[in-house]
Amino acid sequence: MPQPDPVIPASAEVLTLGPTDREAVFVLAVDPEAPKMAPLLAPKRLNGHAGQTLAGILGLSPEHEGEVELINPADLEGIGLSGYLIEGLGLDAARIAEDRDRLEALTAPVVVLRGRVAGLEDRVLPLPRGLTLIGRYGTTYTPIGLAPLSARAATGTLPPVPGPLPTGLRLSRPWQIALIVAAMALLGALFWLALSLL
Repeated sequence: MPQPDPVIPASAEVLTLGPTDREAVFVLAVDPEAPKMAPLLAPKRLNGHAGQTLAGILGLSPEHEGEVELINPADLEGIGLSGYLIEGLGLDAARIAEDRDRLEALTAPVVVLRGRVAGLEDRVLPLPRGLTLIGRYGTTYTPIGLAPLSARAATGTLPPVPGPLPTGLRLSRPWQIALIVAAMALLGALFWLALSLL
């Protein structure tokens, strides 16, 4: 059942998602002063239900709770939020480098929203007071291609195969029946021999 379009206050920050955002990730900063964000400031109290809580805050259906993640930058000591986004989520390092200072300056919990929540249609997602978009980051793809072989033996072309290609041996129907009868006779003889030895 389609969700009704949300009523968006004129002052609300809006996130517009589309099918082209499927592989993108949106990073949202949490304002610790906003009352609605209070549950996110004590992740231990969420008791493993961070995705469910975040989906509720963002107005997403429960089926999308796996597409949102709560990250506490204090837990990323040694790697930092930028490193987590690059190494952990495989996001574009060059794009994250542009926002590195802003990302590393975040100390309150951060919400990571995957663009898959849009599905196959455009979706307007009003951000509640206390969540601010830091950036949209795409994934890095390693191009896969076939390079030409450099070995000397790999150059040139193979000569055509003379004549028709060999096919598997196929027996005609009478031969198939004869082989089955012979196999049954052999099994019968072996069985009779085994009985006579007892």
